[in-house]
Amino acid sequence: MSRIDVVVLIPESTRKRSGGEPAREGEDGIMSALPAPARRKLEDLRHEVESKSPTRSVDPGKVLPAYQRFDGNMYHSIPRDAWDRRSPAVEVVIASGLRGLVASRDPIPAYKLSMAESMPPFGKLNRWWRGAGLPDLLAAYLLAVRPKAVVDLLSLEYRESVSGYENRLAGIKRQQIDFPGMGRGSQPLRGEKVAEILRTGQT
Repeated sequence: MSRIDVVVLIPESTRKRSGGEPAREGEDGIMSALPAPARRKLEDLRHEVESKSPTRSVDPGKVLPAYQRFDGNMYHSIPRDAWDRRSPAVEVVIASGLRGLVASRDPIPAYKLSMAESMPPFGKLNRWWRGAGLPDLLAAYLLAVRPKAVVDLLSLEYRESVSGYENRLAGIKRQQIDFPGMGRGSQPLRGEKVAEILRTGQT
């Protein structure tokens, strides 16, 4: 496994592609990096979200790599060749209403949940995940992989879901990048920055 020098944090999108390949045990870049106590906690939280989600809000039958599953404006601005030819020193971690944290290559099912929206019985999932300990889990992941830098390209609701993780990153540089408006209009700019980091391995 190549050393990860740069971790880029990005949000999921509310729009998601359907379909994929039959589900099977696959790579989980977040779980495999976490120490055992944090791994168990994230597994429990993921199970709680999936088991309590409204009927038909998750389609577990087929999976796609996370970077192919999401279909929002930010993802449209990341060319496929940037993903395919990414620097091996870069990992992209996606904040997800279903999984909490997802490495971009990890296979995930189609789902309707979103950190940015209210979903019974959880309320707004970004606040639920934060209260459940997602900032600590993100910090544990980053301290386990020890990148040289973390580039925070999260939008406002997603940044709230992990707020406080940065306070534990002694020795790891963090760069928070904001764009004008921080809303939908900023999504293409965010995607272009992700593509640049994927290609160059530089922040």
